[in-house]
Amino acid sequence: MSSVTVDAKGRKKKSTAIKRSFGDVVFDVINITLICIMLVLFIYPIWYTIAVSFAEPAEAAAGTVYFWPKKTTIDAYAKVFETKSIWISYANTALYTVAHTLYVLALTIPSAYALSKKQLPGRVAITYYFFVTMFLSGGLIPSYMLNKSLGLVNSRWIMILGMGVSYSNLVITRSYFQTSIPNEVYESAYIDGATEFQTFIKIAMPLAGAIIAVQTLYAATGTWNSWYSAFIYITDQNKWPLQLRLREILIQGQTQSLDFQLMTTEEQEEIQRQAFMVYTMKYAIIFIASAPMIAMYPFVQKHFVKGVMIGSVKG
Repeated sequence: MSSVTVDAKGRKKKSTAIKRSFGDVVFDVINITLICIMLVLFIYPIWYTIAVSFAEPAEAAAGTVYFWPKKTTIDAYAKVFETKSIWISYANTALYTVAHTLYVLALTIPSAYALSKKQLPGRVAITYYFFVTMFLSGGLIPSYMLNKSLGLVNSRWIMILGMGVSYSNLVITRSYFQTSIPNEVYESAYIDGATEFQTFIKIAMPLAGAIIAVQTLYAATGTWNSWYSAFIYITDQNKWPLQLRLREILIQGQTQSLDFQLMTTEEQEEIQRQAFMVYTMKYAIIFIASAPMIAMYPFVQKHFVKGVMIGSVKG
């Protein structure tokens, strides 16, 4: 189906309008419907977490909050943040996240770039060396003994100098360097007299913004959510990360032992309310721990999608 239009200079232009079939319309309707359903399934758990965290403890414990509570309160957040040490843990986690992310990038990006070069001597053997680490591990006791001999136990460094290179992330980054940056770009730099280090810094790094954003998000998210390493290796509570501190607050709220026979009716009601508040505190803690990563994601989403697709599909 075609039509004729006249532009500002009086010239005739013939445009062709594509007539969509009934099958195309049905496909679009089904596709949009499925996307909307998936969107609701992804967003509702986050919304439900926020709603319950602001609900009255009794209403939340009764399980009657579906979309938004009848009465809102910030008591759960006040209960969590009344512990002054939580701010120290927030600062610790921020330090661990930034330092460990830089540590991971400093190991992964240069290693992946080097392994992307076919002329690298022993390239296959080095790749298998990283590959073996996916299946073999010394275990908890040897790891503890090693870290203790290195003086890392009960030290902030244990949260920073943890696992530096992940084989899967290394392969994705190597594939990005191999497929997304033309080899002719490197060759032109070599002709101009650039060294390998200069090529890496001035050419590869500026063109690898997408994959660097992906690795940054992976490392930052993993470090921010980490608590097990601190649980095993750190006994000084001033060095605890946020996740371990929130876990401690929640456990303390669940394990209080009280003698109700020595309390008045008002005191018993207040204790019951505090017991119900543990339920809302769970969701408040989830939101407190997740909010920074959720806030960071939109800023790297474009690079994240591009880096994941290029690194995985073309690899």
